[in-house]
Amino acid sequence: MRALSWIRGLVMRSPAAVLGGAVSVAVTVAFVASLVSFISISSADLTVRAAARVPVDWQVQVTPQGDPARVDAAVARLPDLRAQVAVDRVAVPALSATGPDGSRQTGQAQILAMPQNYAGVFSREIKPLVGSARGVLLAQQTAANLAVVPGGSITVRTADGAISALTVDGVVDLPAADSLFQVVGAPANAGATAPPDNVVLVPPDRFPALARGGTVVHQIHVGFDHTALPHDPAAATTLIRQRDNHLQIEVAGGALVGDNLQSALSGAREDALYALLLVLLLGLPGVVLAAVVAVLVVALRGERRRREVALLRLRGAGPGAVLRLIAGETALTAFLGAALGLPMAWLAIRLVLPAGSHLVPASTWTALGIGVAVAAGTQLGPAIRVMLDRRAGTVQADTSLAPRDRAPWPLRFGLDWILLAGAAVTFWLTSRGGYHVVLAPEGVATTSVNYAALLGPAMAWPGLALLVWRVSAGWFGRRTGRLSRDRPGHAPELEAASLRRRRHIVARGAAGLAVALGLAASTAVFTSTYDAQARLDVALTVGADVAVTEPPGAVVSPSASDTLSNAPGVSAVEPLQHRFAYVGPDLQDLYGVNADTIRRVAPLHDSFTPGSTVSSALGALGRTPDGVLLSAETLHDYQLRPGDPVRLRLQTGPNRLYQPVTFHVIGQIKEFPTAPKDSFIVANAAYITRVTDSDAVGSFLIGSSDPTVTAASLRSRVAPGVQVTDVRSARATVTTASGLAASDLAGLSKLELGFGVLLALACSGLALLLGASQRRRSLVLLHALGATSQQRGRFLAVEARGLLLGGVVGGAAIAAAISYLLIKVLTGIFDPPPAAPAIPVVYLVALVAGVVAAAALVVVLGGRVMGAAGPKELRDL
Repeated sequence: MRALSWIRGLVMRSPAAVLGGAVSVAVTVAFVASLVSFISISSADLTVRAAARVPVDWQVQVTPQGDPARVDAAVARLPDLRAQVAVDRVAVPALSATGPDGSRQTGQAQILAMPQNYAGVFSREIKPLVGSARGVLLAQQTAANLAVVPGGSITVRTADGAISALTVDGVVDLPAADSLFQVVGAPANAGATAPPDNVVLVPPDRFPALARGGTVVHQIHVGFDHTALPHDPAAATTLIRQRDNHLQIEVAGGALVGDNLQSALSGAREDALYALLLVLLLGLPGVVLAAVVAVLVVALRGERRRREVALLRLRGAGPGAVLRLIAGETALTAFLGAALGLPMAWLAIRLVLPAGSHLVPASTWTALGIGVAVAAGTQLGPAIRVMLDRRAGTVQADTSLAPRDRAPWPLRFGLDWILLAGAAVTFWLTSRGGYHVVLAPEGVATTSVNYAALLGPAMAWPGLALLVWRVSAGWFGRRTGRLSRDRPGHAPELEAASLRRRRHIVARGAAGLAVALGLAASTAVFTSTYDAQARLDVALTVGADVAVTEPPGAVVSPSASDTLSNAPGVSAVEPLQHRFAYVGPDLQDLYGVNADTIRRVAPLHDSFTPGSTVSSALGALGRTPDGVLLSAETLHDYQLRPGDPVRLRLQTGPNRLYQPVTFHVIGQIKEFPTAPKDSFIVANAAYITRVTDSDAVGSFLIGSSDPTVTAASLRSRVAPGVQVTDVRSARATVTTASGLAASDLAGLSKLELGFGVLLALACSGLALLLGASQRRRSLVLLHALGATSQQRGRFLAVEARGLLLGGVVGGAAIAAAISYLLIKVLTGIFDPPPAAPAIPVVYLVALVAGVVAAAALVVVLGGRVMGAAGPKELRDL
């Protein structure tokens, strides 16, 4: 009953205090619930994306001792089965074709028997390019090697020496050739095997004649219903692994499983864990800051709290009774905070997260638990401290506490230096190894994350906050006169002395403001860099603003760029040759460029050419007609250095036979537009034209002021089979190096930036309001002695200038340090790494302007309210 009476009186006499405490808890609840919901939603999204990228979930290969019928029946009994298709494969010694330019012949080729509906069942495995999507289909590279177009004929030399003729119906691309031709059952640590250079797809009824004398590999390609997978990538990985193990037991050695789906989900599991740590790295400081805001709100009535506790003790209430009363107040604050915070979280999720997002139960209970903890810490904590520290004090002593002149214990023990030293050492140790995005043997990208590297930023946050506190307190205690104005009607020395006396309190507020600004600014820089890098990834995949890709076998001259340049929005057109060349036994993509003009349209950065700049590398390439830029892997594997000659085998002459051609190494290149992620070669187009006797262009890279309009216009102009791609439409479909980079963190950035602004405004305003409330006695006395509101406000203004200066400068330092650490983490995740951070100037200027405006408003209004000297205010002194 006493607790209810206490709460009723509190609500009646101080409704603003109750509402302020509830709102501060509500902000914490909303922030936590939104972050936890984002983690859950992003994990489910990673699972969906990873599964959708897999062209074939399982490749079940029947062993020599296995029974195909039994294996097929066992596969049919698998749960959540969407499709199963039998695929046979055999190697043949050679393919050949005869055309107007003579005869051409390839080496060993793979013949695949696929049902006519295969491309409809597994659409990501086969991409039609030219001609029909049914019948006899040639892989793009095979068609180029044989110079065959749909309607032409090829001959197949079978393993028993027989010759079979086939009429080509179409040309296709095999985007997932690595996984399609994987070695099923290879050890987990085995390297990736290169796909075959020559592939022919035939209907099943044509396969027996082509497989005579050869060893047939029988596979069953399996697709599952991905909607039945658990949302958590780890749980989905476990489910698929258990399903794999069950099939292995059922067929008893009769088949091996190439589990592409499990490999993809394993990568998604790593990405989900990394995303969780990233959210914690950006979100945990925000949660702590929200708790600090709650502390500031409660501290506004700290003097009244001390007086209430002292009066209760004076009337005979023991410590237990006092704590029970305040516990009731805590319960009310927590209840109101939850009642306000959960709708706020729901609204934030609906506004910033993808459509269909909702509060998950885990986020609700986690947020409620943290909200109760914040309410208890802010309400009960000060009361317990008063009970312990001032148990024998009097009411007068409890209501006349002067600010402490002693530094807080973290600064006395040098905790800031310890944390910063630990962060520096940890970052130095982990940055040497970096982050690596690797390619699984099945051809599915997975991510290996060095989680220890996140310890650096984790220790840097509190270390930098304490350092701002230390530096601000030291500066306020020495040069505070610079923050006051020596003009008539002013008292600069008195104002400076007042600030020196309260330097630790003001420095604490400056540190809180610095953390809030650092949180918002570092998140903004991180997000801007992230988005810029995602756009660069897409631009590299497309090649330029717009790319026009010619079909296999087409012979298009560079002069065709004149026609393309007439499209609306076009600023420049660059022809790009795309050939293939053997480096030793390795077949690599070869790109012929005009080194002097390629930068007009291509997204090239200095990070693409380690040890040099793009301008220097292209300049050297232009000065060396037979120069080539090679990948780091090629330079390492073949022990090549700049200046060394290297003999590459290119298709030359009318018969397009591979002949050795001498080049000279210019340097290293890591990335190039339209190039694959592994090994490729960049050379001069003029030299390639001369040694191969062909100037055929593979694609045209186009710079455009409006890629969407340009691409739409070009699609209506180009011949059938020509592909036109632009960066805007491709961004929704292009997959970057890691699953994390592929997922859109726009929701997280909006949550962080929105709450960051709210917390920054709250920190600046509440810290100054707390200072005004603590100076209320002196302000009322100054009013009673005849001081004007402007004169009273100057004492608050000098604190405001100190708090803003320390907070803004400290926030800039924190943002710079944390952004640097996060972008270093980001460097290894993205491929290619960002060359420099992207600074969102407009957002940062608006953020600082909002904080300054909030501080000015508090100084003006707070000085008037706190300095009022009516009968009630004088009675409460």
